[in-house]
Amino acid sequence: MKTFRILLCVAMLALTTVGCRSTQGVSSTPQQAERHDYTVMTFTGTVDGMSVSGQVRMDRDKVIWCSVSKFIEVGRAMATPDSVWVKAPLLGQDRRGNYNDLSRVAKTPLTFADLQGILESDDAERRIEELARRLDITMQVRITRREKVENLSFPFNK
Repeated sequence: MKTFRILLCVAMLALTTVGCRSTQGVSSTPQQAERHDYTVMTFTGTVDGMSVSGQVRMDRDKVIWCSVSKFIEVGRAMATPDSVWVKAPLLGQDRRGNYNDLSRVAKTPLTFADLQGILESDDAERRIEELARRLDITMQVRITRREKVENLSFPFNK
């Protein structure tokens, strides 16, 4: 359970988008283009003494996707407005849940808007470390890059 909480915390650190491509077919009537507000972040840090790095991709108000690596990918997470998914293939864990489950594990009320707000805030590193402390995890985080992008691709599907 401690390992899952570590991955969950690291995942919340980096949560970002996946699978955001249009499913609309070609139509003869003009339609309004789907609007995307993409942000990409990269980070480095230590979690209980283990050095990790990762990437967060976010499509505002739609999805947050995160990938965490230590030489190879050790975990990934995705949050949508109604659900949370955390996968740690090396540990054989694949968990889906809702924000009630996430709030119970984090010992504090959390919503998609809260996660998005943490990642977009100027003090994201401090807020992530504070959330880790609630999970009894020692973590230090440094966001190495944060930028808005026009187009974004995602490395995997659900």
